[in-house]
Amino acid sequence: MNKCVVLFVEGETEVCFYKKLIDYLRNKCSSKQFDVCCEIKNVKGVGNFKKDALRKFDKDIKKKYNKHSICAVLCSDTDVFEISPRPALKWDEVIKDFYDSGAKNVIHIEAYHSIEDWFLYDLEGILTYLHLPKTTKAKGSNGYEKLTGLFKQGKKIYYKGTKCTDFLEQLNMDIIYKRIYKNILPLIEELDCNF
Repeated sequence: MNKCVVLFVEGETEVCFYKKLIDYLRNKCSSKQFDVCCEIKNVKGVGNFKKDALRKFDKDIKKKYNKHSICAVLCSDTDVFEISPRPALKWDEVIKDFYDSGAKNVIHIEAYHSIEDWFLYDLEGILTYLHLPKTTKAKGSNGYEKLTGLFKQGKKIYYKGTKCTDFLEQLNMDIIYKRIYKNILPLIEELDCNF
């Protein structure tokens, strides 16, 4: 049976990042190893994982890949859950709903605290993109504040949740991959792409 891995992400920023990550993994693995179809679906906010992601899974993915073993990968930031003492979303319930709906496997990947923290692992790439001196320091209490501060110094604006392909092209995935490896290991194993 063929395998399909579907990543459900919070916004366009994550769509761009995970596309780059999948391309990176595909290039690192031999074509024989990476014999898995991949799709990325934007659920437009962490609150939409419960209904919108499941609806996309039921109406789009299951129909399109009805002869495949489907793995649902739920990609989220942890920042919202760190702030709220009673988050509206319970991941164990979301995961159960996907299994009940027919997913062969369900993986939850969390970017601590946000995807911007992952970007900052390649600070040098960010500074190059923004034409800032290599001695520039990232200031702020979290990854998002640090990144928006750097963009401001570079006379650009960083919008969370928007498409940022040109920015991500400057980032060194080797550096980021080494730092996030443990976070994404279940995805790597699902793709049969451990190198």
